[in-house]
Amino acid sequence: MINNERISVIIPAYNEAGFIAGTLDNLKEKWIDEIIVVNDGSIDETREIVRKYPVKLIDLKENQGKGGAINEGIRHSTGDILVLIDADLGSSVKEIIKLVGPLIEEDLQVVIGIVPIRGGGRGLVRKTADIALKLCTGKSMKAPLSGQRAFRREVLDYFLPFQKGFALEMGMNIRILRNNLRFIEVECQFQHRVTGKNIGGYLHRLQQFVDILLYMWRLNRKKNV
Repeated sequence: MINNERISVIIPAYNEAGFIAGTLDNLKEKWIDEIIVVNDGSIDETREIVRKYPVKLIDLKENQGKGGAINEGIRHSTGDILVLIDADLGSSVKEIIKLVGPLIEEDLQVVIGIVPIRGGGRGLVRKTADIALKLCTGKSMKAPLSGQRAFRREVLDYFLPFQKGFALEMGMNIRILRNNLRFIEVECQFQHRVTGKNIGGYLHRLQQFVDILLYMWRLNRKKNV
């Protein structure tokens, strides 16, 4: 891929010791100018593993949540194009070219990866996101909860500061649609661990559900003040 623009990849990581190495091992494309890993207050060996790689490590002492970690990663980035990806993608991280390519080749500002749905719960969080987005903007998206995204720095002011917790993507979605940013959603074959039908999985999805509802409540309250 021929490109004269700087590309920064930002990876928030919280307790990803079992996965981050597999992702970084496969993230060696020459067209990537910098890789920033934000260790979000992990209590496992994430920091020590990341230090073995030629990446920029931002080490947060306390957990800030995904949105807070990305805010910090953005602050240290230099790219014209910013790519946000999860830490557990492993070899499928190579799919990021599908996020960056359209930004370079087409007149677009944001690209969102449509990630295959595998396992997980009963879709309550996804349905909640769909309904909330429709209520706020009158529009819908194919992948409202996808964390695999790329965008031009020129639209950064629309997003900052990113919403904390799992409302990050919803906050981006609403700002994309309300401001008529030029975006597309593209099919990707990203693969990451799925929260299963166990206590850990249910707690994870519950936190997603609560974060989205709280964000929507605050958004509606602000509108009515």
